[in-house]
Amino acid sequence: MRAADANALALSRVHAVRPQWCGVMAAREAVRLPPFTLLHAGPPFDDPRKPSAPVLSSAVLCCLYEGWANEEAHAERMIEQGEVRLESAQSYGVLTPLAAVVSPRTTLVEVADKNDPAARAWSLLGSGAGPQIRFGSRDMRILERMQWRDTMLASVLDTTFSSGPLDLFALAQAGLDDGDDLHARTTGATAALRAQLASRVDHAEVDSMLAKTPLFFLTLWMAACALMLSAAARAGQKESTLVVALAGNGERVGIRLAGAPSRWVTTIARAPEGPRIDPHQPAHAAPLTGDSGIIDAAGFGAQALAFAPEPAQAFEAYLPAGWRDRQACVHTESHPAFGRLPGVLDAARVVREGVAPMAAIAMIGADGRAGLLGRGLYTAPPELFVRALNGLSGESA
Repeated sequence: MRAADANALALSRVHAVRPQWCGVMAAREAVRLPPFTLLHAGPPFDDPRKPSAPVLSSAVLCCLYEGWANEEAHAERMIEQGEVRLESAQSYGVLTPLAAVVSPRTTLVEVADKNDPAARAWSLLGSGAGPQIRFGSRDMRILERMQWRDTMLASVLDTTFSSGPLDLFALAQAGLDDGDDLHARTTGATAALRAQLASRVDHAEVDSMLAKTPLFFLTLWMAACALMLSAAARAGQKESTLVVALAGNGERVGIRLAGAPSRWVTTIARAPEGPRIDPHQPAHAAPLTGDSGIIDAAGFGAQALAFAPEPAQAFEAYLPAGWRDRQACVHTESHPAFGRLPGVLDAARVVREGVAPMAAIAMIGADGRAGLLGRGLYTAPPELFVRALNGLSGESA
């Protein structure tokens, strides 16, 4: 089968998916995450005993949270000696933002396909405003947020699904109509979600948290995009050049193609660039960290900036010349439900056009201490897609 035909079939599977938020569940139950195992974003580490500094900081906090260690130094030793294993979250069907690490107690959001209920994707349940595990710091206040997320918030949200799942396309469209790009900004989508949840449950603390957390929708949309792109992989077309993952672990950036979905193709990662919260903050930004590039690969995020004035203005100084037209050239035709936007990122088009695809992924401190530095824009090197295509050709031969 020709690549064009393989991509057409794979894309039709993507377009058939209707993602719905259908539940919340601890990782130990949702994906059978065993004890002393932690999940991180991006491709596997070359040496999981020596993860990037922000991921190490989050892993240390998770070791304390799980009760595996009683102090930071103890947790660091457990990771360095391999007593605690760090594995790629995507190998479990989980997507995790920035430097966030998933432990067995971590509550995940469960997103299922209305047209194929057996298909599932998972991501981190947000924990509200304030210090966050995804920022990759050693702020001990994060432990309190994790405890609140996995007890009170998870319990309240669990009761809402007795009324049925929530349609994520409708919430995403509400966000786009409000000026969201669904990655750097999810304010409108979160507001629409807040309104739907308020009609199902009367809980002032949860409602207040949603009002103060405009990016709450982000991880839900990460799981939705992963569910859609996984359908391209499940189509079984070995010639398909559609990109089903774009992620970094703080050391290497990697992509996976629908034609060989289990194989990561990686290279050394650069740091995203963008406006800082504090322009005088001296900390260096970490190399690309996080699974949220899945959003941009699916045709949202940086691909939606033309319709998202606020983040587009914030990124103006960092956007490449001709980005409005050139970025669309490396994506397929639009999703029928989102006709204004480009479609799925296509490695073959990247190579043909020589355009570096963009992703709107935030900047965090490379030292594993500074935490969130600001919004970020990342451009993936075209040579990464050349190598992925070459590997696909070899596998198809």
